[in-house]
Amino acid sequence: MSAATCRRRTLLLFLAAGAAGFLAPTRHAARPSTRVFSESEFPEKLSAIKASEAQLRAQLAAIQREKAQVLAKRRLKIGIVGFGKFGQFLARKFANYDHEIYTISKSDRSAEAEEVGALGSYVLDQREDVLDFFGQDLDVVVLAVSIVSFDETLAALRPGLETHEDVLIADVLSVKEHAENSLLARVPSGTSVLCTHPMFGPESGRHGWENLAFVYDRVRVRDDRSETCERFLSIFESAGCKMVEMTCTQHDVYAANSQFLTHLVGRMLGSIGRLHPTPIDTKGFESVLKIVETTCDDSFDLFYGLYRYNQHSKSTLLCLRKALADLELRLISLELDSVNGGAASDDGEARGTLDHLDLRETAAREWDAQKLDWVDAK
Repeated sequence: MSAATCRRRTLLLFLAAGAAGFLAPTRHAARPSTRVFSESEFPEKLSAIKASEAQLRAQLAAIQREKAQVLAKRRLKIGIVGFGKFGQFLARKFANYDHEIYTISKSDRSAEAEEVGALGSYVLDQREDVLDFFGQDLDVVVLAVSIVSFDETLAALRPGLETHEDVLIADVLSVKEHAENSLLARVPSGTSVLCTHPMFGPESGRHGWENLAFVYDRVRVRDDRSETCERFLSIFESAGCKMVEMTCTQHDVYAANSQFLTHLVGRMLGSIGRLHPTPIDTKGFESVLKIVETTCDDSFDLFYGLYRYNQHSKSTLLCLRKALADLELRLISLELDSVNGGAASDDGEARGTLDHLDLRETAAREWDAQKLDWVDAK
């Protein structure tokens, strides 16, 4: 018998056996057996599973402690540029892990630096201070300045970077493409670049960083700074952050539809000026008040930076503007139907939107009668 004939017979036997098993009324395809525990066995089995789970958690905690001990054998020298609210927020956490902290700001922040245990404080506008700051043989320089002052800050740091270009420089801006492009264009080629964005701040992270997202992109990390980069990232990992690695471009796409949108809505609602708690607040309204509070507490420079330096934010703004106009026109169309004794259209979702062109002229006359401006948002 040839090999081909043998293979055909084997295949036919296999198919026949499968068909017989499928057609036989008393036979079923094999399934993984699932044991059903009796009432008396269940508590014991559940306790055993919980004990195993606790053991695994303990092992993970032990590994994390061991990792922290390894990392703690060599402290990082971290320089923080911009020692405002966010810079101080980071410094406290870095100090908790026993790293050496040095600070430099536009104004004298020596009192705040001393409070968090920094070993030195310098003034950014003074060239000698910039050189002394980098003269501390820093491992990492963290840029914790505003978006709008980012390029100006890099220019001020240039003398120090030219003499200590082998440092790892990390930003924490809320926009990443702008940070990436500016850093690659303005720092020496020998300087390693790590773009990061802690998706939290002094308010949301005041009770700890557990499960808070930390976004990062190793834009340009030289081999001799690879270990330094990992040690710096491990600070956030050890603090319990959810580590998210993605490109700067992808970050900005997401941020335009999350962070900028949140700030935009919060600022818009905050400008109403009449939002305050009432005795009959719903959970939804409490959430609205929280958004207004958290966004309006941030500087307007941050909000402007999210708009000006994220190319995707303008599209988000236009979409929100159109959505608001659509909703208003839909309400007007329903009101006109009611006044005229008509019924809502079968495709009520389309009627009253900017895509329903036959209503625009009527709506415009209605708005003119109320002395409102007609804005062509289409």
